[in-house]
Amino acid sequence: MSPRKPTGSQTNAAPEERLFTGQEIGEFLLHACHDLRTSLRAIRAHAQLLGKGSDLSLASGGQPHLGFIVEGAGKIDQLVDELSSYSIALQIGPGPFGFTPLGVLLRTVLARLDKELRDNQAEVTSGEMPRVSGDPDRLMQLFENLLRNALDRRGQLSPRIHITARAHAEGCLCAVQDNGPVIEAADLENIFQPFARPQGVDRPGHGLRLAACREIVQRHGGRIWVESQAGTGCTFLFTLPAADSSGPG
Repeated sequence: MSPRKPTGSQTNAAPEERLFTGQEIGEFLLHACHDLRTSLRAIRAHAQLLGKGSDLSLASGGQPHLGFIVEGAGKIDQLVDELSSYSIALQIGPGPFGFTPLGVLLRTVLARLDKELRDNQAEVTSGEMPRVSGDPDRLMQLFENLLRNALDRRGQLSPRIHITARAHAEGCLCAVQDNGPVIEAADLENIFQPFARPQGVDRPGHGLRLAACREIVQRHGGRIWVESQAGTGCTFLFTLPAADSSGPG
């Protein structure tokens, strides 16, 4: 059957364009990440099994290649994790948000990251944390991403991270300070862009965790930035809407 020819006003009518919502894009990325991660983990598992084989020729000449396979699959797996984190950040609804006690939220994040913090001999301290108006799951993701960022960008010293929150004209001002290397002034403006990597810095990750942080903060009506100078590390600051009746969290 041939397609029906348009008639009358149909002839010159432009096709209706449909814009995808952030939630739809996020769900698409989540599905893509799931399928890609499943395949990558299978590749890595088989490569690891080959590496444990008894074939002498493989053991003598193939091990370096298998090492590259495992390492490469691990890097792509990390990329998928960051894409997943970024896609989740895009799915925050318009609100209104409920009250979220930042103290309880932070203790949950620290418990979740306990092994990684201990492996890096990291010390995390915090001041009194208030309640804010926000999505608790996404705010946990925000703090988790900033803590992981501090671990990724650690210098020769064991990471020392201090977290504070206080009342501010824009609601609540939170700060995550670390003792990592300084971020050059040229990189401060672009560090929250997807896939941004500071010049001359060799560190794990693909720059999507900080991009996800920006999305989470902006979708709560706040803003995020970083301050850095030699000898003091970096401080990531962001504002969140305060709860109507703020109290210690």
